[in-house]
Amino acid sequence: MNIRRSMTASGLVSGSVLTAAWIAATRLLSVSPSAVRAGDPGDPRATVDAGDAGGTSGLSVVHEGIWEPQIRNEQNVNVADPQVGQIGSYYDELYDSSRELLGITIGRYEIRYKKVGGAVLTYYSEDLFLRDGIIHAEGWADFNDVKNGVWVGYPAVGLDGVYRGLDGRREWRVIEPDQPVEARISLHG
Repeated sequence: MNIRRSMTASGLVSGSVLTAAWIAATRLLSVSPSAVRAGDPGDPRATVDAGDAGGTSGLSVVHEGIWEPQIRNEQNVNVADPQVGQIGSYYDELYDSSRELLGITIGRYEIRYKKVGGAVLTYYSEDLFLRDGIIHAEGWADFNDVKNGVWVGYPAVGLDGVYRGLDGRREWRVIEPDQPVEARISLHG
């Protein structure tokens, strides 16, 4: 998988739906950040990873306990028996552990491979417009794990704001069908 770091926020926006989401996300960026960014001077919660010696910044941003209700889901996926080629798109809101609006997620998924009696490999691609920056995440998850409440996740890269230049993971799990999912984001420099 190749996530291009040179992608700009304006390159993520196309069409009227994404334009409206971009406007909403821009408004969110004016709110003060809630993430812990390790290595920021003066932040009593900040810690620098002492084992980091590879020329990286040593900065980290971690959001845990994210509550993610789905606002809109357009799909042709047969959840009971997903088939190759079925797709879906979603628009979710993200709330931090204090239930304050953290941002929004716009994503897409596609059932790409179905193994006989086994995994249903699904490719996810999403953009997270958070109040303190923008993150792009994409990768593979087994649709069976999603249905069964197993944590799934894929690589993420910070595009803007406090996340710019950081890499890590975006993870989530279904707790109850048709209810908000639990999520977490961990990025490091």
